[in-house]
Amino acid sequence: MNSIFGNIDDLFLFCAVVEEGSLLSASKRLQLPVSTMSRRLTALEDRLSIRLLEKKGRELVATKDGEAAFAALSSGMESLHQGFSSLLEERDAIQGKMKLAVPHNFYSGFLRSTIEQYLVEYPNVQLDLTLSQQQVVPQTDRDLLITFKISDMEGMIARPLFKAKHGFFASPDYLDSHSAIKNPGDLEHHDWINVDDVFDIPLYKSDRLEQMVTIKPKFIVNDINAVAAAALKGLGLASLPFRHVSPEMNLIQVLPEYHRGDRQAYLVYKERKYQPKALTLLIDALIESVRSFHSDDLVK
Repeated sequence: MNSIFGNIDDLFLFCAVVEEGSLLSASKRLQLPVSTMSRRLTALEDRLSIRLLEKKGRELVATKDGEAAFAALSSGMESLHQGFSSLLEERDAIQGKMKLAVPHNFYSGFLRSTIEQYLVEYPNVQLDLTLSQQQVVPQTDRDLLITFKISDMEGMIARPLFKAKHGFFASPDYLDSHSAIKNPGDLEHHDWINVDDVFDIPLYKSDRLEQMVTIKPKFIVNDINAVAAAALKGLGLASLPFRHVSPEMNLIQVLPEYHRGDRQAYLVYKERKYQPKALTLLIDALIESVRSFHSDDLVK
């Protein structure tokens, strides 16, 4: 910030030297080199054509003109300091309203306790939580989204959270009543249950992409729990996260040597230079909660 006298910081430096009683003490308080402060104060005196400080013994003290200048400036400098301190305190306060959009199974599976604990620790934070598979693109710097799809998230920060591994599953009843599945091409002739409208599925063997298959969904439902339930009912094949298929479930893995490939989940929010502290702490808490799980065990 500049005034007609140059950089207003130089006036603040002058007031600090008078308050502290020495250039060395002021430099320690402001964490500036003595040489820098001395140069800037000399330049200030040259611009004003006034001698503000003089040496008295080993210390710098205000001249008569310096005392007058200090009397005129000190209250204003203090007001500026308090004003900016209040702004910084408000910025760093752990308060305000935030929004978080996550799939229901993310929340119930491994985020519920983290979010509840966060709200207990920071009672002045209000959290608007949306449990949905739908994309809720962050609109403000207090919005968060956990998603697998970031193709339409241009200009956002997308931090990798975990990778979910999928296999192909069906019920014994479905497999008994439909044509055999012996190779990847057979997948295209079966009914499918999908969590989204992605119909072209990549098939990997180990880490190598073997081919793409185009499936025909019979049922699309935007919740992985509903997809698994429909597969159990024999409505069709389903691409399911391995952790989601428990030993008690009566599902059979189809073409076990193939998999869909790892699906990367992201924590998405708007890019901002000065991020609210409440949001920073929530981001850290969410990332830490994910790290407590092995990526192979996480669900979509």
